[in-house]
Amino acid sequence: MLGWYLLYCKGKKEATARAHLEQRNLGCFLPEAEVECIKRGKRTKEMVPLFPNYLFVRFDPFQTPIRTVLSVPGVSSVVRTDGQMVPVDTSLVVGLRQRLSQSPCTISELPQAGDKVEILDGPFASLNAVFCEPDGATRSRLLLNILGNQQHIALGNLSIRRL
Repeated sequence: MLGWYLLYCKGKKEATARAHLEQRNLGCFLPEAEVECIKRGKRTKEMVPLFPNYLFVRFDPFQTPIRTVLSVPGVSSVVRTDGQMVPVDTSLVVGLRQRLSQSPCTISELPQAGDKVEILDGPFASLNAVFCEPDGATRSRLLLNILGNQQHIALGNLSIRRL
């Protein structure tokens, strides 16, 4: 029965599995979100799976042997219900595709103005501050309460962590 099945993939191997399955002419869907994060001290945006380690694949298990799908690099197993391979409701996959095509999902791991942050190193290590704004690609401006006075300071992005 042709349908969408959910595969469980090895860690961070969803894209590899998708590429190999598409080479075998199997339909795949990997819902992704754009994540704003700090990498090597710089603010960056990258696409990451919305459901880590999971990949939707469309095939007919009676036409395409399950071994063909399981032998793909990066694939661990097919998600089962009570030991049976059960297809995912097609409306779920279609709905996800439509929603992501209309408005891509964006997730921000970066602190926003007013967020509390912890200073990780330097003379102010272990103190809490309030994030004000980014100061270029690698630094951030913070508001730090020192001796009853609020002071603006600029620190590297690797020196702070959002609480």
